[in-house]
This record gives sequence, structure tokens and C-alpha cells, in this order.
Amino acid sequence: MTKTRSNLLKVFILIFCIALFLTGCATVSNVTNKDGSKVYFDDIQYFQGQVAVIGDYLYYGNGYTASDGDDFNYDTAASTGYLSRIKISENLQYDLTEDEDGYVDPSPLGSEQVNDEKLIGYENQYMFALGAYLYFTSANTHVLSDSSNDYTRVSLFRVKFNGDKFEEIDTFRHDENSVITVQKGSDNNYYYIIYAPVDSEATSYNLYSIKIGNKMGDTVTLAEDVNSVAVCDENSTIKNVVYTVDSERTSHETIAVKAVDFATGDITDYGDNNDVVGATTRLISRIGDTVFYSYSDLKNTQEIVYYKDLTTDDKLFSGSSDKEFYVLAVSDIQRVGDGYMFISDASSSVMYKPSLNQVENAQNVLTSSEYTDILFVDSEWIYYSNDTSISRVSVRDINNKQTLVTMTSIISGQCGYDGEYIYFYAQLENTSNDSENTDTNYYMYRVDKTGVNPDGEYTIDLLSKVEKPN
Repeated sequence: MTKTRSNLLKVFILIFCIALFLTGCATVSNVTNKDGSKVYFDDIQYFQGQVAVIGDYLYYGNGYTASDGDDFNYDTAASTGYLSRIKISENLQYDLTEDEDGYVDPSPLGSEQVNDEKLIGYENQYMFALGAYLYFTSANTHVLSDSSNDYTRVSLFRVKFNGDKFEEIDTFRHDENSVITVQKGSDNNYYYIIYAPVDSEATSYNLYSIKIGNKMGDTVTLAEDVNSVAVCDENSTIKNVVYTVDSERTSHETIAVKAVDFATGDITDYGDNNDVVGATTRLISRIGDTVFYSYSDLKNTQEIVYYKDLTTDDKLFSGSSDKEFYVLAVSDIQRVGDGYMFISDASSSVMYKPSLNQVENAQNVLTSSEYTDILFVDSEWIYYSNDTSISRVSVRDINNKQTLVTMTSIISGQCGYDGEYIYFYAQLENTSNDSENTDTNYYMYRVDKTGVNPDGEYTIDLLSKVEKPN
């Protein structure tokens, strides 16, 4: 071989190695259909954020660590909270034999590590599958200009189901008012929709979009200095984001309502609130093409909640032509049963209104002392949690409250749901041969959505890999 050919070969090998380093390589087997073809999703597969079901497998963070703690260490958190998967199409198996130290490994057989680079199990996780990729979030690890870390920021990633093609998408500031979701646009492509603060003091928020799919798009700023948003959902016929901004009025400040088609960037004026001096409109929620909002003005300072059908010709968000939903400020409006649940801002109670068109008063379903977080709704049931339990209540019989699982310590408000099982993080329970257990990590478990198995007993399954203590 000539020297020139030898050098060319070395260059080719170097380029190939760099490509492997940048894109990663497969760590587990491909996920296939029964005919042997690779699993591919034309539409979003979303399971409440902390897990994703892909073929026969469940993908999840092996452990959970909150990134907002004063003693948070990213590397330590990622060492237990890495991306993992386990086959759930088969009965879970456990080897409960003692080793030479008398230790019984509680881990299920067959769990696999898909990626160990990023923390998966944490409070701002937003996981879903689309096409041949798993999309997920992690706490930002990019060092700031002053050499400090800001773990409150959220980074978006994707990776193929076999651990290949690991890719970072973008990073955004994040706080309790932020929104990260994915919706189908007017062009039938899917887009990230991000509502995020523009500075560390959260003095203003911007609205962004990113086209996702086989080919990723750039981050696009849809609107700046936004006050509130109502994003379309899978049942919306109008694929846009309604949002509020301060009006351009130079005196007697008020709020203007607009909408943006996140596929085209086209902006529409959704109202003439600039003509109402001192008016305030706050968007609360959106279900299909129905937007819920609160409105007040100088004549009526009480914040009343109204709802509007976006398919009608009326474009005003001033309460005058819309129907009243509730006379006090509310949040977290969701469709459940034949009606709507919401949380009263005044009392933090969970309320239920049987129908938009009925005038009867809303019912008090849960007091603030009975729950910490609402997990999700399914059919007539509201699922909720606190630090030790997961429960559900029927809106058709508010006295029908069922505790599905009780443990020593549960991460409230974080879960996955596949229609059959609820997936949640909890600490290991002490057993008779492990009375001095010092493992304080939180691991992934599952429980049936009814809390009981066919024998009438409630069973929880540990899904995570537990490392033997030193």
C-alpha cells in the first residue's frame, strides 16, 4: 500500500470514528413488529411524560432525582436515573435467591440500560415516541458564561429506540409557568411548542416552536413578551396557539389576544380588547376548540371564568358574548366523565362541573388536604397522589374514593400511564431481611389502574435495576 493510500485510509477511519462519537451507537436490540420490521410511529405516542411504551418494551428513567435540590449532583443523579427499558409483553421475573452475603436482589430480570449519558428520571421529564425516535428532556448541563451550572434549564433530546443516533435539540429556561408540549400542526407535521421565560427573573416569556420528525427543524420564535397561552390539543380542528400580550395602548394598559399558526407562523388578531380600557384577559386552558379564560375590567374587577368556541365568528375575549364557566379564578381545567374538573384558585379544592351547558353549581370532589397533585384523568376517574399514596375518585360518585397503592415515600405528581398500569417512583420498602436498608434512591414501580389484580389483591412491581449496597 502506498503512503498516500495509507494516509487516506487513516483519514477515513478518523472521520468514521468521529461520526460514531457524535451520533452514538446502538446499545440494545432494535424494537420490531411481529413481522420483523422496525417499530415506527406515524403519530405521537405519549404516556403522561415519565415513560414510553414502544413495541413490547417500556422505556423509563431507572431512578428519580429532583434537580432543584441544593445538593443536586448531575453525575450522581444520572448514575441511577439513566434511560432504561424492560420487556412488559411478558410476565416480569425476579430471582429472589440470596447471594453469599445474604442479599436478595429485588430487581426484575431483563432490564436494559439504553443510554447512560443523561438524567431521565426527574421532575421536568417530557417523554414520548414519534417515528423511529424516543424524545425526552434532561436538566441542562451546559456551563454558563460565569462557569456556573443552571440545572433549572431544560434540554431536549432524542435517540433511536436501540440507543443509536443520540442528538441534542435545544435548551430553554424553565419555571413553574413554562409549557413544553408537542402538537400536530396545520401542515400535518408535529412541532414542539415551548413557552419559556427569556431571563432568570422571568420578567417575560417567549413562545417557540420546533418542527420534529425524520428531519429536525430550527427553533422558531413565534411570539415575544407573552403573558399566557392556550395550546391546541389532538382534538382541536384549529391548529394554533392562542396567547395574550400587553396591548400597544400607551395609556390605561390592557391585554390583547392573538393566535399563531405554529406551522406557518401566521398571526391572527383574536379580539378587540384594546378598545376596553383596563381590561385583563388570562388564558387558562384549552380543550379541543374551546378556550377557557378569565376576564375582568374596571367596571367589574371580579375575575370571572368564561369559555369560547374558536370555530365561531366571534373573536372577542371580553366575556360579553361568551358563556360563564365559574365565578372565581380556576386552573387546570380538564375533560372528565361527561363534564369538566378544575381546581379552585381560592381553596385549591378539586371541583367538578357536570356540563358546560348546565347551570347547577360545581361539586367539591377533593379538598386541598386530600391530595397534593392531580396525575391524570381517565373516563370518569380523577387520579391523584401525595407523598405516600396514589388514589382515584369517580366524578359520578364523589364518595367513591379508592387508594391504589400506599408506600413509605412516593414522588407525587410524576407518573406514566399506558391505559392499564400507572408507573411511579418510590423508595424501596424495608423487608424482614433488610431492616437496615440505607438505599434512599427512588425507583420505578407500576400498579394496576384499579389497584387490584384479578384475585382482588393489590400488587406493585419494581421495574428498576437496583445496585447492591456496599
